[in-house]
Amino acid sequence: MWWYIGALLLFSWACEVFLLQTFGLENAKAKPLFAVLMLLPGLLAVGYLLITKEGFRTIDWGIKKPSYLLYAVIIPAVLALSSMLVIGALHIGTSTHFAFTQEGISIKRGMFLLGKGEQPLWFFAVNYLVTALVFSVINGIPAFGEELGWRGFAQPTLQKRLGALGASLAVGTMWSLWHYWRIATPAGGSVRELIEASFLTWLTYELANSVLMAWLYNSTGGSLPVAWASHVGLSLGQNLVDKHPIPFGSFVLTFCAVAMLVAVLNGPRNLSRTDPCTGDSISS
Repeated sequence: MWWYIGALLLFSWACEVFLLQTFGLENAKAKPLFAVLMLLPGLLAVGYLLITKEGFRTIDWGIKKPSYLLYAVIIPAVLALSSMLVIGALHIGTSTHFAFTQEGISIKRGMFLLGKGEQPLWFFAVNYLVTALVFSVINGIPAFGEELGWRGFAQPTLQKRLGALGASLAVGTMWSLWHYWRIATPAGGSVRELIEASFLTWLTYELANSVLMAWLYNSTGGSLPVAWASHVGLSLGQNLVDKHPIPFGSFVLTFCAVAMLVAVLNGPRNLSRTDPCTGDSISS
């Protein structure tokens, strides 16, 4: 497993340095190439499985609980939206995309497929969820590449030794470092950023996400499509928050609280009340 972590970080960062030096960060031609790099966690995992002749039998491609596909997209997206609404209502931060009004919510800008302007709360919720589902299709390919590596390969491998909670924290740390590639490139700052508040906040967010995704993954007996759907939902919520002046730390606290609740209710060994290999209920 350690070779996988080292190879993934070094190869990914090397590719990103090459693209930056060749095209620059804001070059439109380079953006599709950067998106292709999102597939690297899965591609390296596939390479390992082929070299070791383990094949793909260790990865569950099926969907034992179809309803969890919907839960996986909606839960993180709803968490993101809920935290945004609460933070706005408490005047901790102000949204540039929407605001509370007497009639409900007024959408000023942003990616809302059913339209903008004054909307009652119920229609705003529908608007948001429809946008989430469509976004899941658009973001599906790069998210699948990541999840083939993170949850399809790393999570089940590590949780045999560390338990589900320990494995999810290890995967979350690896995930954070992999996404913080700019510290190793001319576009970034320095390794010193790893001890600064911005990275530590990001790390906390990814650790909480990793716990929640491991919960969904293990609750379905290790279903890779469910992990993929969850990643898509997280991407939507994060994209929503990234475009706002809402304090990101306040947003992270919501995910941390839910992740801790999941760990307490289900226990650190499996992070679920089902067998992580079969999805069958575990008798207490």
